[in-house]
Amino acid sequence: MKLNTIFLVVPLFLASICCAQGDNSRQIDSLRWFLKENPASYQTKYKIAEILKDDDSASALQYVKTGLVEAKNDKDSYGIGKGLFLLGNFYSDYGYPFKGEQYYRKADTILSALIKSDSSSANLKLWVRNTFNIGVVRSYQGFNEDIYYINKISPIAEKIGFYEIIAKANTNIAIGFFNNGQLKKSHSYFVIGGEQHLKAKDYKSLTINKLIFASCLIQLDSIESAKEKLDFIAPVVDSLALDDKTQLYHTVLAEYYVKKSNYNAALENLELALQLLEGNPIQQNKLPLFMAFIKVYRANKNYKKGLEYAQVSLDLAKFYQNKIIEAELYKEIAYFYSKLNNTNRAFENLANYVTISDSLNIPELEREIIRLETEYQSEKKEREILELTNQNNDVELQLTKKRSQNYVLWSISLGLFFLAGIAYLGYRNIKKREQLKVAELNQLKYEQDSKVYNAMLEGQENERKRLAIDLHDGLAGRLSATRIQLEKLAQNSTAKNNNKRFVEAVKNIDDSLFELRNIAMNLMPETLFRYGLKNAIEDYCTSIGKAAKNTKFILQFYDSGEGLSQKTSLTIYRIFQELINNAVKHAMATEVLVQYLVEDDKISITVEDNGKGFLEAERSKEGGMGLNNLKTRVAFLDGEIDFDSTPNEGTTVHIVINI
Repeated sequence: MKLNTIFLVVPLFLASICCAQGDNSRQIDSLRWFLKENPASYQTKYKIAEILKDDDSASALQYVKTGLVEAKNDKDSYGIGKGLFLLGNFYSDYGYPFKGEQYYRKADTILSALIKSDSSSANLKLWVRNTFNIGVVRSYQGFNEDIYYINKISPIAEKIGFYEIIAKANTNIAIGFFNNGQLKKSHSYFVIGGEQHLKAKDYKSLTINKLIFASCLIQLDSIESAKEKLDFIAPVVDSLALDDKTQLYHTVLAEYYVKKSNYNAALENLELALQLLEGNPIQQNKLPLFMAFIKVYRANKNYKKGLEYAQVSLDLAKFYQNKIIEAELYKEIAYFYSKLNNTNRAFENLANYVTISDSLNIPELEREIIRLETEYQSEKKEREILELTNQNNDVELQLTKKRSQNYVLWSISLGLFFLAGIAYLGYRNIKKREQLKVAELNQLKYEQDSKVYNAMLEGQENERKRLAIDLHDGLAGRLSATRIQLEKLAQNSTAKNNNKRFVEAVKNIDDSLFELRNIAMNLMPETLFRYGLKNAIEDYCTSIGKAAKNTKFILQFYDSGEGLSQKTSLTIYRIFQELINNAVKHAMATEVLVQYLVEDDKISITVEDNGKGFLEAERSKEGGMGLNNLKTRVAFLDGEIDFDSTPNEGTTVHIVINI
């Protein structure tokens, strides 16, 4: 259970107050006068005790004890049960839940026997109230059994029209889920309980419902909805003039301000709540309030104050024997000590948290809550209200029938679950086979594409090699022979004009040879195979730079490329050729950055120019053979290419290749 789900948990006995109380002096005086005239009337003493409980607890307790003695003397089972019930209320409300539970248990023994012989409405109503309060006080001690007891009383409460207790039952279920962090389930029960409180005109319990519902909404991050409920309930709280309700209002309002990161406003409201508690005899309300202080100081990083409140809260949790909250407080104390750099104390408290949490077996308790809640819902829809009579055989027959129905339902459910499991496994196997087929097809396509790329590139390179050899051995040889002949003719010629013409012809042939060598080198770069990729790119930039005299090249090589295969090096060289040629001839750049980087098994190629640039739509529209060849080579090397260009601002081409 997370701590923020229990900071504003109001003790559950607040939702279990079944009798209206007020400061009605005329009624008290009237009852005291009647008591003088009828000294044996324990009913009147109980009535005075219920009215005095909040104002004069000592006198109230004395009236209950005196009335109980008289009821025992009269051997009045109802009076004895009512007295024990009131003692349970008294000790539960004033911070002794374990002792309160003992009195409730004694009352249950008397009342359970009574309703078997006399199932009158008054007897049933008292039994319902007492059983309900057992669940409440057990829940407050950390035992998640309130749903069990609510389930137990619901048929009887519905039968006798005791809607007030049904409303409180649903609100308590909501609080139980809220305590265990099941906020969405809690939400639905708060709505149901609120509607039933209105139907029963129980406005005090409705106030509690709305206030804790607001806390639930805050934790669901429905901040504005929570604020609306707080604003709606504020005048109701003031009109009731009950300190415990007003204290709770300020506590929840503080939680709202924490969500808004307004820690000063949060602390102001908590201080107001604390002032209201100073004069309230029900001191266990301090526990959730102190824990709210912890939340604020945790949020605004005031770890010393947070630790102070956490330690005080821990003492209260131990006193009220609430192991769940005690465990969470040990964890909070460990957190504050760790923030204050006291690791030893942090470790000690964390160890205490683990020990208590293990003993509580919280996951098992939560599973039990879910089981009981499911049982409560299903049985509430299906069963009819059982008549409390002495015909035990009929009751046993109905229970046997119910068990048989449950066995059938469980068998059907297990069968359906088994079939659903088989269907799911079959579906999953089919999907796996489909995925394997798709993967195999993709792999086959990739291999076929690779073969096509490889064959195409090999064909291109073989053709380039053949052309280079033909040009070098054929046309270049003939031009060289022609040049030699012209030089000899120039030497033998006596005419000055003829000599000049011979020289010009020789120069033209030299220029043709230079261009021819460049073409041959582009077709089959001899430098690449002899001296490596870096030197080949440098030679290419030098040769193209002579032709484009206004272009400046900046070369940045961070790896020689010597570890690459000849085919990979040649493909990368062709990529550089295409990019540099595009920058010079098409973009008309005056400056070109050529970068080659090898890092983390990846080759990064960047060619950036300051040329005329282009729009993406223009590139897609005008892309020709050069661009297609570039993409083909990049795909062959399992690489990715990215273009970034702006008109009149240049172009950057970035390629990443996996080695």
